[in-house]
Amino acid sequence: MKKKFIIIIPIIIVLTIIIYLLIFNNKSTAFYLENEYYKSSDIVEIKLNDFNNLIDSKESFGIFIYQPMCSTSSNFEQVIYDFQNQYQIKFFKIAFSSIKDTKNINFLKYYPSFIIYKDGQMIDFLEADKKEDTSIYQSVDSFKEWFTKYVKLKDTNYTPIDESQNLNYSEDNSSIVDISLDNIVREENKVNIYFFWGNGCPHCEEEFAFLNSIEKEYGKYYNLYTFETWYDEENAKLLNVFATAMGDKVTGVPYTIIGDKSFSGFTSSYENDFKNAIINQYNNSFDVYFDKINK
Repeated sequence: MKKKFIIIIPIIIVLTIIIYLLIFNNKSTAFYLENEYYKSSDIVEIKLNDFNNLIDSKESFGIFIYQPMCSTSSNFEQVIYDFQNQYQIKFFKIAFSSIKDTKNINFLKYYPSFIIYKDGQMIDFLEADKKEDTSIYQSVDSFKEWFTKYVKLKDTNYTPIDESQNLNYSEDNSSIVDISLDNIVREENKVNIYFFWGNGCPHCEEEFAFLNSIEKEYGKYYNLYTFETWYDEENAKLLNVFATAMGDKVTGVPYTIIGDKSFSGFTSSYENDFKNAIINQYNNSFDVYFDKINK
């Protein structure tokens, strides 16, 4: 009996080590999310069934757990949004109240939180009552440091043209839809700013406020053209045409074009980039509407 016991102990130890190594390697090796989650700055609201389907489908994704009317959730969402706009990555979000009693989320006791999934398995999550996680809730850099321990980012300076975009855009512009906008003019020593926005979008309102704040100093260098896309189908189509002409794949607003520069989303970190683009582009000969769309 003792011999059997002696033999079993090493087997148990070996199995424990193997299981630990498998778990450790799964958590410590950085991986890519699904391709569809890159080159986008959306936070997509989903329902419980959608959440369960992502897990059952063994997807790799990030999800923000929040609670409506919670100021901490709102502040953390801004950190996540700023991170997304800087690194162009798509996340999901879902209300804590709709998932707190479900089997897939029974490890989460408080909100807000953020959970990383790999192949449908939870890899790590933020705990609102954990002191070690406090800085992650407050800083884009801290969130990035935590997030990239598990998930690899992609180069945001390169936007690949996929097959669906090639259906609409080519170098000779022969396949761009012929659109004529009578109100748009091309003035010497002025850059045209094309701003696509949604009525009710808080980040669009932030961009409007910023553009208003710089009009006195920079207004002589640009003409601003705005297009509301959430309630105007023609403007929504126009967004796709302009984005395609710029070689961008845009899934949401705000979206802004300044000369040969384009910006998806808007945060305070973009303000200097906008100003620099205006100054660097106002005497540039390129204009996406006149040179690409309505040649």
